[in-house]
Amino acid sequence: MIKIGLPFFVLLYFCSISFALEPSDIDQKTAAELLLFYDWEEITLATGTSTPIRTAPAVASVITAADIERRGATTLDEALEAVPGLHIVPSGLDRLSTIYSIRGIHTRLNPQVLLLVNGIPYNSPYNGTRWPLFRMPVAMISRIEVVRGPGSAVHGADAFAGTINVITKDGQEVDGTKTGLRYGSFQTYDAWAQHGGNYNGWDVVLGLETQASDGDHGRIIDQDGYDLYQTSLSLVPNGSLAPAPLDTRYKIYDAHLGLRKDNWTLRLWGWLLQDGAMGPGLLQTLTQGNDQDNRTLLTDLVYHNDNIMPDLGLNVRLFYLYGYADQVFQLVPDGTAPSPPFGPSGYLGNPIARDYLSGLEITTFYTGWDQHRWRISTGVKYLDEDTEQYKNFGPGVVPGVMTRITDPDLIYIEDHSRTIWDLSLQDEWSFARNWELTAGVRYDSYSDFGDTVNPRAALVWEPRSDLVTKLLYGRAFRPPSFAEKYAKSNPVQLGNNDIEPETIDTYELAFDYQPVKAMKVTANLFYYEIDGLIEYLPIGGGVFQAENARDQEGRGFELEMDWQITDAVRLWANYAYQRAKDSDTGQLVPDAPGMQFYAEAFWTFQPEWSLDAQFNWVGNRHRAAGDTRPEIADYTKVDLTLRRKNIAGHWDLALAVRNLFDADIREPSDGQIPNDYPMEGRSIFGEVRYTF
Repeated sequence: MIKIGLPFFVLLYFCSISFALEPSDIDQKTAAELLLFYDWEEITLATGTSTPIRTAPAVASVITAADIERRGATTLDEALEAVPGLHIVPSGLDRLSTIYSIRGIHTRLNPQVLLLVNGIPYNSPYNGTRWPLFRMPVAMISRIEVVRGPGSAVHGADAFAGTINVITKDGQEVDGTKTGLRYGSFQTYDAWAQHGGNYNGWDVVLGLETQASDGDHGRIIDQDGYDLYQTSLSLVPNGSLAPAPLDTRYKIYDAHLGLRKDNWTLRLWGWLLQDGAMGPGLLQTLTQGNDQDNRTLLTDLVYHNDNIMPDLGLNVRLFYLYGYADQVFQLVPDGTAPSPPFGPSGYLGNPIARDYLSGLEITTFYTGWDQHRWRISTGVKYLDEDTEQYKNFGPGVVPGVMTRITDPDLIYIEDHSRTIWDLSLQDEWSFARNWELTAGVRYDSYSDFGDTVNPRAALVWEPRSDLVTKLLYGRAFRPPSFAEKYAKSNPVQLGNNDIEPETIDTYELAFDYQPVKAMKVTANLFYYEIDGLIEYLPIGGGVFQAENARDQEGRGFELEMDWQITDAVRLWANYAYQRAKDSDTGQLVPDAPGMQFYAEAFWTFQPEWSLDAQFNWVGNRHRAAGDTRPEIADYTKVDLTLRRKNIAGHWDLALAVRNLFDADIREPSDGQIPNDYPMEGRSIFGEVRYTF
């Protein structure tokens, strides 16, 4: 077991500073010239204003559209795999929806990461996380900004372990008409078309994309949770379908429209999941009758003026999000429930939820005070959820007959609403040459549980042009979701009206250093303390209830390198180590990887040819206390993408291989499926793009 303690942190800090300040190493002028080698990315996520990422008061990453294309990523999840300390795993409790585990912080549903789309929260009010089976195509993504660490002082609720902002393309970036088609293993296809340009002063963009797959039928479940429910549900003996493959089919439609003129921007985004399978199902028992249809519509209207008055900028945003989830659960396989009364399809449930989120944000920026940049923001959000439910079992139902539940005491969750008012203040103060202090605080008032205050402070020092040092502190919070507080009459998840918000305090020390012209290196150390982490705990019979399950503390470090070895070869690599544990018992947090290593090599050869290779190693994952299964096996995954661009001035071709060596990759289950969740095996995809 690797143990990393405070002496190591201190030693690394002073070694880095002393090495960087060695006068014979490099003078200021040379260092400034070397920095021109890199096109330093800007990021808005850290402060709410555009800031160079190397001096931003946060530990952050930026993924561009060029990065996504180079790696051959097809979804947001695939694009995020290169971020240090972020691991993407399936949630067993939410039918293989994905969890973003950051620095060992995650729960069974993972609402601890805030997802923004063009700055607007995209988390479902029901579970506090992304919509079930959410997959976002990438053709219309311009860039992805990721901050690891707390962000509640700027973004409010759920910016807990990290914040992700997806920024979509505008007409200027698309600049014409572009189409593409990708097809490959598992009957998977992806087709898209985009058009963008400037028309009489209007920046206009339109993007359409569809994705579908039958899923990898080689993902075999050897044993499922059928036996756990055999007695309680009066099931026939030996009725499990296992061994059998996970059902992971899906079909997605994605549409974007953007209009911008002068200071005004209007955007609309529609996302539709149709005929989505649910992997192991609600009870972790393989069935053939699960189906999920989800849709969301997100629109926002923005007015932005950097000079509405001397030294004063204004940003006003009005937004609306609609979400709809229609889920049909078959709890056990055909013919295994008592018949009569249930018939061949057995136990069926059909919960439906409609979520509405509307909001207004007003932000001002003031630079009239010398060496200060003030940001003052206020806003209001209104969340509303309407539900209905049909099922053929349980109280209030004629057994075997699909019945609408009308008794409010029997429905899985009643209708609920929540109003949130917020006010935040932030100052970026350049108090001395090469020193900047960012301090901020945000107040949020919730109609259903009270108030919360979250501060942040960041000291950024640039002792020389090739080195930046950051000392960061932040507090964040996450309120209980509607399900965690109010869910009832549910065969799997129950809420808890006494549950409290969870909070985290995080301390970070970060370095950004360019030792030579063609290389940059970043490193950060972190420590955090969580109070009242909310988790669904088992209470018997396969049922889980939301609780403030534990206090948690964690520490670790992350290292990154970007090295242009030659004009034709570039190498990226990162390593992340974390050790998270229960503050009271000292038990290590289960399932989260203790170590991760990612490397990517990009080789351009011959005119317009390139080869990208990605190596991803995940290790040191532990079981929960009391789980006697062997520790979760480490794995290595290798991906390749070969690309030929600009054929006859219009065509691009690519060939991609995922999981090149067909590694048996397993992600952890809670034990109802003993041999964990098998991930996709080797797959091959071909891609063609055409630009008009």
